[in-house]
Amino acid sequence: MTKKILVIATVLLVHTAAHAQQSATIPDGANPAPEAFPPAYAPPPGYKPVQAAPAAPASPQPYYGPGPTYGPPPAYSPPPAYGPPPVHYPPPNYYYRYPPPPRQVTDRPFTLGGGIGFGGLSFKDSLGNVTTDNGMAYTLRFGFGLHPGLLLLGDMEGALVSRNASTISQTAYLAALQIFATQRLFLKAGFGFAEVVNNNNDTGYGTAPKWGGAAMVGLGYELIQGWNWSFDIEATVTGARYEYRTGNENWTNWSLVNFAINFF
Repeated sequence: MTKKILVIATVLLVHTAAHAQQSATIPDGANPAPEAFPPAYAPPPGYKPVQAAPAAPASPQPYYGPGPTYGPPPAYSPPPAYGPPPVHYPPPNYYYRYPPPPRQVTDRPFTLGGGIGFGGLSFKDSLGNVTTDNGMAYTLRFGFGLHPGLLLLGDMEGALVSRNASTISQTAYLAALQIFATQRLFLKAGFGFAEVVNNNNDTGYGTAPKWGGAAMVGLGYELIQGWNWSFDIEATVTGARYEYRTGNENWTNWSLVNFAINFF
């Protein structure tokens, strides 16, 4: 009895192992081909092998025609020509002071000058008699500039002559304007007062000075012009009128050529 039970258990174990191997190699729901079964076993009844579906024909690829053709690359113009690089100047020096422009020689804020030369003195009395003597002329001036080429002067013009045993002089004190017509040529004119003095050389006595109104005109030319000085020649005529109880007398002194030096 015991041997029969062992034989039956052995057959069941073998059958169970074969069935498990078949289940592991064949997926669920598939009908394997007959050759897939072990040769010891026959396919179950009603088994039909699954036929593989025929492959679908490949669809044709669309044709897009030949690819586009590209011409040669565009021609590029040469790069623009640039000028020289900008000049970089040094920063300004605020401590530098430019020199002032050169001063005009006729721009004279202040002037002082004087000179001597050749001249004379003429006397005309109340009866119309005229006496003329040659002698020495002198001039002295100081003043300041109103504008380049225009000077306001305190001017002194005089002449000294000898007549017989007497020395006669006339000196005029004038307010005058001096105008430069050119860089060197100038004109001047003024008015003021004059005095005439007559000294007797033998006795040492003279007449009291007489005063009268006076006027002057003149012209000159600067031969040399320096930075702050000049040398000129000039000629002037100064007339004065004196009143007496017996009549009026006119005295005129002139400078034919005066050599003068001026500082300004």
